[in-house]
Amino acid sequence: MEIQTSGRPIESLLEKVLCMNILSSDYFKELYRLKTYHEVIDEIYNQVDHVEPWMTGNCRGPSTAFCLLYKFFTMKLTVKQMHGLLKHPDSPYIRAVCRGL
Repeated sequence: MEIQTSGRPIESLLEKVLCMNILSSDYFKELYRLKTYHEVIDEIYNQVDHVEPWMTGNCRGPSTAFCLLYKFFTMKLTVKQMHGLLKHPDSPYIRAVCRGL
């Protein structure tokens, strides 16, 4: 069973500037290679080390976590997959990213 959405576009769920920066980021474009739910989870596990929307420091690009959150927005997750994300034992970042959904 697929998760029901509010019908609102993704861009209305996040700040407009953040969405534009995510979509234009090189990292987000690299995420097109990830096709499955498990590949995205592995990417979170290996790459995410904070869950703020923007990178830290002088580079004000979108964070890895929010690029991956946006990637999940573009996937059609099932109820079972959402439960799996919320209860995932391997990393608190996996659970934190899915709470944005």
